[in-house]
Order: sequence, then C-alpha cells, then structure tokens
Amino acid sequence: MEQTKFHGKAQAYEAARPGYPAAVIRYIGGLIGGCFSGPSDAVTIADVGAGTGKFTVPLAGLGLPVYAVEPDADMRGVLTGNVRNLPNVTVCDGSAEATSLPSDCVDVITVAQALHWFSPVTFPLECRHIARGGRYLLISLYNVTSFDSAMRPGDECGERLAGSIKHFDDTKAEFFQNPTVRSFPNPIRYTRDSWHTYMDSHSHSPLPGDTDYADYHMWVDEIFDARAIDGILTDDTTCMVANELVRFK
Repeated sequence: MEQTKFHGKAQAYEAARPGYPAAVIRYIGGLIGGCFSGPSDAVTIADVGAGTGKFTVPLAGLGLPVYAVEPDADMRGVLTGNVRNLPNVTVCDGSAEATSLPSDCVDVITVAQALHWFSPVTFPLECRHIARGGRYLLISLYNVTSFDSAMRPGDECGERLAGSIKHFDDTKAEFFQNPTVRSFPNPIRYTRDSWHTYMDSHSHSPLPGDTDYADYHMWVDEIFDARAIDGILTDDTTCMVANELVRFK
C-alpha cells in the first residue's frame, strides 16, 4: 500500500477541503454528452487521484460508471466509505502512472486538484492505455484559492508561490494542447476551527505528532487573524476547469 504526502491527513482533507459546485457537475455532464454519441451508459469515467472522493461522489451523480483510482491507503479508506452506497463507483488501488485498470475501458479521465502530482510523460501514456476508441476526454479541475496559503515564510528560499492557480496554469500547459477553460465561483467560509483543519490537509503541513506542529499552527492563526471578519475567513475560491478531447492512433 503506497503512502503519499497526504498519508495521515485523510480525515482533515475530507472534513475541510472545498467541494465542487453543482454547476461544474452539470457542465461536465454536458461535455460528456456533447463528445460521445450513443447510449449514455456506454460512457465510463476514470477519476484518477480520487483522494477521499470530494469530486468522485458528485461525479457519480451523473449516473455513469466511475473508476475511482487512488494510491494512498489512508485516503482510499475514506474514499471507500464515502462511495459505499454508490453502486456505479469502483474504488481502485492505483496511481496516475499505473491505474490498475484494464486497457480500452474508459472514455473520460478526470483529475481533481491533483494533476500537478502527475508525470507529463507517463500519465498520458497510461491514459492511452486505459482509453478506448483512440480517444479520451481529459478534464482537470482545481479549486483556486484567492490567496496563497500553501507556503510558509522562508520556504522555497523565501519565494512565494501562486498556489493552486499556478498548478492549474502549469498543468494546462503540460497536459493539454488546445483546452477549453471555464471558471465557476466557489466561495468558502472558514471558522477558526475549520481553517485549522483545512490547513492540516495540505501535503506540506506537519502532522500533529511532528515537532513543528505547534509553530505551524501559530502561523495558521496569524493568517486567520489577519483575514477574518467577525470570526469568519472568506476565501473567494474559483473552480477552474480545463478539458480537451484527446485523439491518438
């Protein structure tokens, strides 16, 4: 069982990471309907890097078969519980480079908040392996925060990163040739407690037993105190979606 940088953070991730707007799911349903002719139940989706199922669960509401692929045992355990009553979802122990799916089995490949972890060389090869009909609809989603909460002062030689918008822009250039891009508002409101949990869900955040956990939370509180109004921190999150129908021989 593989352990990723999110191992030990599944509960925090599930509790505090933002979900995806209903408008995004409707949009994706329209994309699928526009790309593939024939019976809708002939279309199968692979949700790669499914995590705890924050996107998998609403995606399953389209009624299509979904393979939820997740490498981390901790995250996959929460995912399995979240989809236990969704008969159209199959949870798979696999990674972006080796999904464990058979060849020629899917039509749509979705990646939510995870494409920056994937190799731009090996992931497309795996997509071709599992796609059928010489094509697949690739959909990448990112909940882009309105400010960068991912890096602490002094990290990366003191350089501030642009957070999830940088991940979206970088992966759009690396994995797509001519994508269609849409954005959807997805504002999030945090209390101090939910802000703590959200910040605990990051790949870079220390675990409660780590020696720097207390110092980390002092910094987390500084952000909250600087941005919260009447005890609520509002993040004007935007859900960015890139999609492209990829054809190959």
